[in-house]
Amino acid sequence: MFGEYLYLGFLLLLGLVALSKGSDWLTDSIAPLAKKMGTSRSAVSIILVSIMVSLPEILVALIATWMGHPVIGLGVIFGSILCNIGLMTGLNGFLKPIHVERAIIVRDGVFSVVFAVVVMAIGYDGVISRFEGLALFLLFIPYIITVWEDERLKSAELREKDLKQTMVELDMIGLQFGKMRAGVLTFVLGAALLLVGSQLFADAMTRIAESSGISDLIIGLTLGAIGPSIPNIVAAYKAGQRGMDNVVVSETLGSNIFTLLVTLGLLSLVAPITLDPRWIRFDIPVMVIMSFALLIFLVTRRRISRLEGGILFFGYLGVLLMQVLLYS
Repeated sequence: MFGEYLYLGFLLLLGLVALSKGSDWLTDSIAPLAKKMGTSRSAVSIILVSIMVSLPEILVALIATWMGHPVIGLGVIFGSILCNIGLMTGLNGFLKPIHVERAIIVRDGVFSVVFAVVVMAIGYDGVISRFEGLALFLLFIPYIITVWEDERLKSAELREKDLKQTMVELDMIGLQFGKMRAGVLTFVLGAALLLVGSQLFADAMTRIAESSGISDLIIGLTLGAIGPSIPNIVAAYKAGQRGMDNVVVSETLGSNIFTLLVTLGLLSLVAPITLDPRWIRFDIPVMVIMSFALLIFLVTRRRISRLEGGILFFGYLGVLLMQVLLYS
């Protein structure tokens, strides 16, 4: 038994490395595209970087669902949202106060709360149908248009200044070894590694759930949500230490919006999602409360203080503990 768990742990680690390096190469390949677009850091972070950040989670969730473990997929979705708020923003704010531009708060902070409430509303009857999943997926289109048009109104000087920081941000995503010149090769290799890593990681998770007797939901909320997010959490920490506070928050908000609309939408398009009553009573309301708390902290003084970061971070740890106790 110990040998089997050791092997599955190795598969998890291998899958995580492949996911991270795949994100790195894939992100490197879109950096020139981001530069040609001429948008500011905020637009690139929300539209491109947030998609790249969320790709490992969406692939792991979809593959786990296709392998007959849809609850793991759901755990990855809702767990990654809480992880982003608690670890990516909360931990960073706890270590060093974060200051954020008003535009990000008003636009993306509000959107993240509204979409969380929408998900809670459509899931109140215990089912997210294919039609509702399609509606969630399509909501991402007007959001992208809003972000794009908003950022294009900025002056050329401000876009150029922010774009330099965007390139730094893109460079920090993923593992830093094995850097190559951006191009078609990095795109192909990155996409291939993402798929292979997602398959390995999802396969290891499902086998751990089957052999250990641990709830699929706990596996998804912990291994599935935290594992693929580790490189992004590290990148956010580096950004915060360099004074790129907007990056920390915009990655959290953008990734959460993408996860709620695209990942959850695609998952319900594969098959209608049945929600356990405990999800409706606890997990989804907690997601809304955490999203709302983040927005309130940002709105009050356009910053996340150490105290507020600590509330988000330790609140996330408390929620994770409650989930383990509730579903064990």
